Amino acid sequence: MAFFGSSKSEKTTPEVKKAPSVPSAPKSGASTITGCMEILGNVKGCGTVHVDGKIHGDLSVDESVIVGKDGVVNGDVKAKNIIVSGKINGTTKCDTLEVTQTGHLTDTIDAHKIVSDGKIEASITNCESIHITKNGQVQTPKMMGKHIVVNGNIEGNVIATELLEINQDGRVKGEMQVKKIKVSEGGLMLGTMLTYEPTNPVRKVEKKPETPSTIAKNEQATALKEIVKTKEK
Repeated sequence: MAFFGSSKSEKTTPEVKKAPSVPSAPKSGASTITGCMEILGNVKGCGTVHVDGKIHGDLSVDESVIVGKDGVVNGDVKAKNIIVSGKINGTTKCDTLEVTQTGHLTDTIDAHKIVSDGKIEASITNCESIHITKNGQVQTPKMMGKHIVVNGNIEGNVIATELLEINQDGRVKGEMQVKKIKVSEGGLMLGTMLTYEPTNPVRKVEKKPETPSTIAKNEQATALKEIVKTKEK
């Protein structure tokens, strides 16, 4: 049976509204230097840094650096992987380097593997693999690599410690030092070519310490020389 008009008032509990949850920032992600930003000074970080603005200083990252089409770094860049669509004016040091068609690098490159479809005006030293693709343009005082593949244009001193491969439409102009060379039909080679021979380091001859017997023999030899000189007089 239902009862209506009860004298006892019912107590209502006020509703507690929950605060909206704020999404937590990702633990790792790319840091972006936007196109409206210009940094004066060195930048050091972790993860990946994407540069669309300008940095006047060195940039060092433990993972990757991506320089966008309008990005410029006037300084040295160091990372595990570097992709360049903009410009780097300084020493570039990494494991893998990719230069897109709009990319431009100057100064010095120290990388394990290079693939370039852009413009390079720099020295390249001790590289395992270099591939200059169809649109790639290189002007270098010295390019040294184990295996160099050319589909674009290279001008300068080229040293291939294992193989220089000039494919169709590839062009190399300058002094070449190669262990082996392969030129496909349509490839062009202009300049002088020498056989690559690794330079042997000069070996230092260490003087062995004198033993007592050696010292005694040397003293006897010196004494005999003095006796001979005295008799001659």
